[in-house]
Amino acid sequence: MMLTMKKIALGFMLFTGLIIIVLGAYLTFFWMKGTVGKGDYDVEGGDVLQLSWYLENGDRTEGGFTVSGGNEEIKFYIKNPSGAIIYDAGIVKTRLWHGFTAGNSGIYSFYFDNQEYASKKTVHASFLSPYEPSINRFEVLGLSLMFVGLIILIYSTRGLWIKKRT
Repeated sequence: MMLTMKKIALGFMLFTGLIIIVLGAYLTFFWMKGTVGKGDYDVEGGDVLQLSWYLENGDRTEGGFTVSGGNEEIKFYIKNPSGAIIYDAGIVKTRLWHGFTAGNSGIYSFYFDNQEYASKKTVHASFLSPYEPSINRFEVLGLSLMFVGLIILIYSTRGLWIKKRT
């Protein structure tokens, strides 16, 4: 039995629709859910900036920052919910990117310690977290892709099963 061009095109649309739905589901349910600690933060000489957010046991968070001002370096460390330092980068010159998986549920705190008393520093931070109180752009994109994929699936399967009227 010979495949017609219409059936090949509809099969391709069916495959494309499935791929789009899978991509949409990934963006909606599995992509990092939010950006926390994003922005520019001024840290006066001798001060410590603390950014904190909640993580469940096993949650992954990652992100980075750059430092400007003064000698462009800052001391950086992370504390777990018990207050123990779980990561100490020491003095970071210019930029750092770091990620970790939470060992316990609770509030994790990121510290930026400006040990240079004579100058103000600006920390340009962006950390990702699986929790954010509002819907983010990836969820909107994912849901939109799932809807478009569903429409493509419905159209392509309808075209495959409708018999020609003679």
